[in-house]
Amino acid sequence: MISTPTRKLLSLAFVSLILISQAAQLAFHSAADTRPAEDRGAMALGQAIKRLGVVASVLHTGAHPDDEDSGLLAYLARGRQARTAYLSLTRGDGGQNVIGPELYESLGVIRTEELLAARRLDGAQQFFSRAFDFGFSKSRTETLSKWDRQAVLADMVRVIRVFRPLVIVSGFSGTPNDGHGHHQAAGFLTPEAYRAAADPARFPEQIREGLRPWQAKKLYLRSFDGGASPREFMPSLATLSINTGEFDPVLGESYYEIAARGRSQHRSQDQGTIEARGPRYSRLRLIDSKLGSIKNEKDIFESIDTRLTAIADYAGVAAAKLRDQLAEVQAAVDEAKAKYNPLSKASITEVIARGLNRVRSITVGLASLGLSESEIFDTSFLLKQKEADFVDALLKSEGIVVDCLADDEVVTPGQTFNASVSAYANSAAKLIKFELSAPHGWTVVRKDEKTSEADGRSLLQAEYTVTVAPDAEPTRPYWLTSERKGDMFAIERPRQDAMGIEPISAATLAAVVDFNIAGLAVRVRQEAQHRYADRAVGELRHQIKVAPAVSVNVSPDILIFPKSASEIEREITVSVTNNRKGGLQGSLALQKPDGWQVSPASTNFSLKRQGERASVTFTLKTPAGSPETRRSLIAVATVDGQQYNQGYEVVSYPHIEPRFVYHPARAEAEVIDVKVAPGLKVGFIEGAGDDFGEALRRIGVDVKTIDSKQLTSGDLSAYDVIVAGIRTYEVRPDVIANNARLMDYVKN
Repeated sequence: MISTPTRKLLSLAFVSLILISQAAQLAFHSAADTRPAEDRGAMALGQAIKRLGVVASVLHTGAHPDDEDSGLLAYLARGRQARTAYLSLTRGDGGQNVIGPELYESLGVIRTEELLAARRLDGAQQFFSRAFDFGFSKSRTETLSKWDRQAVLADMVRVIRVFRPLVIVSGFSGTPNDGHGHHQAAGFLTPEAYRAAADPARFPEQIREGLRPWQAKKLYLRSFDGGASPREFMPSLATLSINTGEFDPVLGESYYEIAARGRSQHRSQDQGTIEARGPRYSRLRLIDSKLGSIKNEKDIFESIDTRLTAIADYAGVAAAKLRDQLAEVQAAVDEAKAKYNPLSKASITEVIARGLNRVRSITVGLASLGLSESEIFDTSFLLKQKEADFVDALLKSEGIVVDCLADDEVVTPGQTFNASVSAYANSAAKLIKFELSAPHGWTVVRKDEKTSEADGRSLLQAEYTVTVAPDAEPTRPYWLTSERKGDMFAIERPRQDAMGIEPISAATLAAVVDFNIAGLAVRVRQEAQHRYADRAVGELRHQIKVAPAVSVNVSPDILIFPKSASEIEREITVSVTNNRKGGLQGSLALQKPDGWQVSPASTNFSLKRQGERASVTFTLKTPAGSPETRRSLIAVATVDGQQYNQGYEVVSYPHIEPRFVYHPARAEAEVIDVKVAPGLKVGFIEGAGDDFGEALRRIGVDVKTIDSKQLTSGDLSAYDVIVAGIRTYEVRPDVIANNARLMDYVKN
């Protein structure tokens, strides 16, 4: 049996792990070049100081990326300084893509990154469930028959128990009024999750892991009754209207303007919008409250004490004593607000440090207040949040910036590369220690370090050599590590530091720097990045990625062989990309079904530099009279006795972090009974992310792509059929301009 003091210590440790996990989400993209203006300099410090005295928190739920009320998130996170998060049940995998060819899992990666880009602007956090967006659904019943309802609900409960919001806002009602079946499911499950999270008998495995039940105090439903959203399917039942167009003098803009910039990050969904000024409203309907009757309100936190001293409300019989202690912290907060002046060099560091020191001492002293295990968990959670906020404000008050840069973006198992750590700070911040944190099996050797000082700023620079572990796994989106099971992602059993609800995995390599500021130890963690200059754009930074020595890809991934009494021949191209810093040599072969012919049987390749690619075209023949069948073709590259049979797709756009999506180097060969009319000529107008023309070619259709010139003046009568691709009229102005010619073609 675990003793009470030990249980209390374990509770504190688990709270710390939750906070580390949440902080990792916020810090993952926190490098100096990617932070928006709102998170730099005097604006960032002003927000950080405002946040010190607030313990408000809100969780917003929806079904997809773009379902969120962006204005509400920005208002809460940047205006009210509340811990704010959006839970999207899916990653938007089943939608369309207006910016490129990626669909399904690869599109989900894009939309995950677009949500993170939006969150960096509006200041909220991001969570997901394991549900896969399988495409449009007509009803909640259909959706929940495809998803594992209990697993999705468990994920929602886990998010609530981890994030512990005071308020939950459901984006949907759970009725047919929501339209999409996924929307209905999200709206239906949110109230159940709101209740289940408070019940220790629901999902007890989470309790055994160390999570604790949590009862949010209020549950709201978005009310679409003439607000900023164009949707009008909800009746006018709002009990609360929030002006998200409120102007913030510190930020120099309204929260809605910030939200609009975030909304425009959903580029794959054509969500670019005007950053409108003036009043804009988010309307909510209170549907459940643990604080009294349902009524009209003037504030989302009405009847909830969100002041710093409200932490004492969770301390039971020790509430009065704890409130007195927290009042000392609040006094430091008030003094910091009074002394904050972006134009003055007078430092508020000492004041913030005094508040931080008191928060830490209160946390340590909780064990002596006679609190129950649940009381110590609840108060510790909020005190740790406040400690993180004070540390953030302290770092900003001293202008601390940490850089961690590597000389390579894509590294391979066993490779050695160089990395550097630079720490910039005002002279009041003293360096204690620093290190480069790497995964197990990696080797880190410090080569050199130096310090300098100029204009009251100190600079530390350290150089390292880093060797990747020989068995290092490729860097990939964690939810795609295992093959999806139906319409649910198969994610390994959640760990305390990675619970399967995070948007992305933590960084592989990071700098950890400890400072002493005003006598207090504070830590900065900064992920490693590869920095380079694009001649047209300027400085760009990407995260470090581990990749296998070679990547093997096949094209096309489907071969169609019409059923025939004679042999049918098709070509398949296999490409091999070198990821090693130096050159490599190897052989390439295509594993074929028995009885089929492939030429050549194998071939050698030699790649002299990183990023170099070799392509080989194989000819595949089916036996005469082959019956209808489906067979797999697997490409295998052999290098230094090791076989490689997977490749990756680089998902990369200017507004998101590049990601590698891995897949087997496999193609499916199908013999099917299909006949194409002799001499059929098809003209194809490409749309957005469109490969339909190629699909027609695979079955033997003579397809010609119609370009802009031919649209304008070419002879369209040469085609028996003209096919317009996906979203053609949305993404092709030349098609709109020549619509009359296309209609004349139809008439003729």
